[in-house]
Amino acid sequence: MELLSIKEIIQSIEEETKGLDPELVEEMSLREVNIPLKEIEYLKAELNINALNQGFIDSVLKYGWGNFGFLSYQFGYDDDNSLHWIVERNVDYEDYSTLNKNGLIIIANGDPFTILLECATGRIYCIDSETCLEHRMLIANSFEQLVQAMGTGQYACWKEKETEFVQLMAHITDGEGMLFWKSLVGCY
Repeated sequence: MELLSIKEIIQSIEEETKGLDPELVEEMSLREVNIPLKEIEYLKAELNINALNQGFIDSVLKYGWGNFGFLSYQFGYDDDNSLHWIVERNVDYEDYSTLNKNGLIIIANGDPFTILLECATGRIYCIDSETCLEHRMLIANSFEQLVQAMGTGQYACWKEKETEFVQLMAHITDGEGMLFWKSLVGCY
């Protein structure tokens, strides 16, 4: 098994949801959109961010993350054409000032982890309710890698290949980050 490309992920979602209720499929579909660059300036101003990784910028403006999720993880809700979902997710977080001091923003929530972007580097971390920010777990080197891995994990669950997925991720992510990937596909 290898990480799927974003196009392959989109295709797998389309195949897996064929024939389902269109309203349900809409929330499971990843679509290309053209979110204006001014949304990045809005995001940086609202969250007091000085530097934002270019890879994240490119990916977050290209697809409709504001109403999308993988398995039990949701990026945004009811916001296909802006980045307001990221702002809301962060300003509503009870300890946002600590995130901000550490140069982090929340980009997705799920059970049991919250997914964080390190703004300057683009690295992706996760924490759970028992993990402090200092002990956050690295789960991906970039937003694109996160998306590819989460999409591949979703595909693995649909095809009952969870063990193969965990073995793949063990070659990509080591250490504590494997807790996240095992949890994503239900392998403990």
